Amino acid sequence: MTINEVATFLFVSRSHVRQLLENGVLLGARGDNGEYIVDDGSVRTYGEKLDERARRYLDSQTEDDEPPGL
Repeated sequence: MTINEVATFLFVSRSHVRQLLENGVLLGARGDNGEYIVDDGSVRTYGEKLDERARRYLDSQTEDDEPPGL
């Protein structure tokens, strides 16, 4: 996947994808044309972790957590 494809798939910015690559969160290498090719498996694993974190957060929210008056 290219950086643009990863950004679209994960709903994040291209600069965020570059940071994930630099930090080793996503695996990738520069192709012959100089553009990063990102490993599909690392993208899917990262996306699943994001989904799980979002699910846990949403599951933890109850009406008791709302501010008074809402």
